[in-house]
Amino acid sequence: MSRWSRQHPSLTRPSGFSLVELIIIIIILGILSAVALPRFFRPADFEARFAVDHLKIAMQYAQKRAVNGGCQTEFRLTTTGFSLWSDSVCNGATPVYSNAINHPSDGGAFSVTFPTGVTLKTPVPPLTLRFTTFGTITNSADALIAAPLTLQIQQADVVRNIIVHGSTGVIE
Repeated sequence: MSRWSRQHPSLTRPSGFSLVELIIIIIILGILSAVALPRFFRPADFEARFAVDHLKIAMQYAQKRAVNGGCQTEFRLTTTGFSLWSDSVCNGATPVYSNAINHPSDGGAFSVTFPTGVTLKTPVPPLTLRFTTFGTITNSADALIAAPLTLQIQQADVVRNIIVHGSTGVIE
């Protein structure tokens, strides 16, 4: 052994991983990613979140349409979806909700079916909310919703809430 190698023994020893060790690690990581990652990204979580977001946006759209258009709108919610309707008379008298509101993106009726397994948990459906031209929210009997109303959307073990404040029209 030379004098230099005795003074620097770490430089003469092989270090690092062999090609076989690296291949085994890559194979183990591939198996783990194929088995474990789908559990972290379940489609059910995304579908429930999408349903809640779509529901909130539709309610806000109905409210803005009532305020800006001068005609009351009706939001009909069932266990499996929702739809938006407009007052066909629109004269301030007894409203008649017979005109389906068109979806702004595709022009078809604003009627949405929740993804499979997503349901309205509470309040017990069907639920009808009416948006006045002042932005307030009433029930199907045209009584102002005084206390905050919590809508719970559920898919499997995932429950998400939407809170509706009738007197102010805030939807959160």
